[in-house]
Amino acid sequence: MSKNKKMKSEKRMFLSFILNFVFTIFEFIGGLLTGSIALMSDSLHDFGDSISIGVAIFLERKSKQKPDYKYTYGYYRFSLLGGLISSIILIVGSTIIIYRAIERLFNPAPLLDPQLLIIFAVIGVIVNGLAAFNASKGTTANEKVISLHLLEDVLGWVALLITAILINVFNIHILDVILSLLFSLYIIFHVIRNLKGIMEIFLEKAPTNPKVSEIKDKLKKIEDVLDIHHVHYWSLEGSIPIITFHAVVTQNKTAEEIHDIQEQIHESLKKLGIDHMTVQIEFSGLDCFAEDCDEIEVKKTHHH
Repeated sequence: MSKNKKMKSEKRMFLSFILNFVFTIFEFIGGLLTGSIALMSDSLHDFGDSISIGVAIFLERKSKQKPDYKYTYGYYRFSLLGGLISSIILIVGSTIIIYRAIERLFNPAPLLDPQLLIIFAVIGVIVNGLAAFNASKGTTANEKVISLHLLEDVLGWVALLITAILINVFNIHILDVILSLLFSLYIIFHVIRNLKGIMEIFLEKAPTNPKVSEIKDKLKKIEDVLDIHHVHYWSLEGSIPIITFHAVVTQNKTAEEIHDIQEQIHESLKKLGIDHMTVQIEFSGLDCFAEDCDEIEVKKTHHH
């Protein structure tokens, strides 16, 4: 990406962050003024999005730094840390909102100002629509994720606007409680799913695309490659896979032939989307240096 495009990307993301964060405060105040739990729960959702956008902006700049001796793989996993923090905030906040909503179900109370809720909902649709439109112009992965978050916000505000109109027309105040429960459950469902993915990456679970079995099958098609074992396969932050393994080749190969085999291995892995790799070449008939080669091979074969 050119320097000019990177600057535009950062400006778009920063504008989306400012719009989202300022409006989060605005709708939190609106929730207090109108007595709407649905508005309060959506302000929590937007607060979580603000954290995500802020972390994305930080990472957009941090990603320009090259790996150093402190972080030899670079700074990619900072995004996971940000995702973990925002997930915890959203789960705690949503739990509180659900508790308040259930409490109001058993002790119904009318909204303090139903008409004002319509005004807040209209402003919410407009502001979040502008933020989503601004983010939709982006081309980076961070911007695309932010754009999807903001589009969800727009749909949420449309639902809130419809609910506010129904409350004002039919005087059914419990709709606000029901919508707040739906918002909170929706948030928790997605957060738990994302949190599961974050924890799997932290625990270095092997990526599923491509699978280890697919990688081994492809590499063993290379001439003179007899076996692939002692495979370690993980991801830095969900989209950057890293792999290390031992490749057994036929004996009596010259240095030039070994180099050619290594080059073919690298090209095959790049076609599978794996750019970070460490390959140890071994010759057939000789023992593997690692004591747990057989053990890892059995586990991997059984798993697949």
